[in-house]
Amino acid sequence: MAASQQIAIRNKIVGILVKQVRSRSGISQRECAELLDCSSDAFARYEQGEQGLSLPQIEALAYLLGVPPASLWDDEHGAAAPVVEETVPMGQLLALRRKMVAIEFRKCRASAGLTATEAADLLGWAPETIPQFESGKADIPLAALEVAAGWCGKTLDDFVDEETSLLSKGQQEREVLARLAEMPADVRDFVLKPTNALYLRIAMLLSAMKADSLRQIAETLLDITY
Repeated sequence: MAASQQIAIRNKIVGILVKQVRSRSGISQRECAELLDCSSDAFARYEQGEQGLSLPQIEALAYLLGVPPASLWDDEHGAAAPVVEETVPMGQLLALRRKMVAIEFRKCRASAGLTATEAADLLGWAPETIPQFESGKADIPLAALEVAAGWCGKTLDDFVDEETSLLSKGQQEREVLARLAEMPADVRDFVLKPTNALYLRIAMLLSAMKADSLRQIAETLLDITY
């Protein structure tokens, strides 16, 4: 299948998933369009698959809808109801993520040994589009990013940076709870008791100390004991 056909199909799938999650969340197209700083008509074209959303745009929508970003391109990822969030500088965050994704896109192209013109030809684009995307001046459609990821043996998940992606507070809390659930029951019970906060802080301080310092503390404790 040609990359252009793959991208067209992927845009349709992403559009359907975005529309499904948005509809379940009770959030309007207008609200989503305002978040992405585009018109309602433009957002409707995203949902219809006529235009492709970029990864930063997907992350922004996931933030608004209170779901993991991957749930908007893969229906196997669970979605959740939206939560009320504090205001964030969305325009600045989108610009930052656009730059970061552009760098990764360029790395994939270079890793595949492709020139900008060759990459544009494979993706069915005009040659001048690649410099626009790689400079971060324009959003790279998610479907095209997925094709580029394949050039260097990556997936879309590899482009999601947990430290910088736009996770909602609700999603962050769900991830914390999931990690807690993986702990042994006795450890989890100890961590969740407010009265044990001091012991946990001591453990945190000890974990940050160098081995020599810990050894000195242990030796001092032995001297006191005996």
